[in-house]
Amino acid sequence: MEVIEKVEILENDQLIVVLTSGGKPSYQYIYREAAEVNWDENLKAFKSPAPREWSHSDWFHHIIKVAKNCSVNLVLTNDTTWVNITNNVKEQILAGKNT
Repeated sequence: MEVIEKVEILENDQLIVVLTSGGKPSYQYIYREAAEVNWDENLKAFKSPAPREWSHSDWFHHIIKVAKNCSVNLVLTNDTTWVNITNNVKEQILAGKNT
């Protein structure tokens, strides 16, 4: 299980999911899922592209699903911080967090 430290929308509109643990070197291979999710070693985060058809909430849930396919269970906690995330997007993320 990996605790999500922070969910953030960067200036370039990419969504990142930062892990409390700092992640593992093997996370870089998530790109092999060919799902447009990447591991950013500098940010210690899983990263989506800027939204096109999908919303930030859709991308969050996609990151969770792709990580799970790679045997990485990402978990939100009450300590997770939200940066540049509107209340609307946060509510959409939280509404589907168990999907």
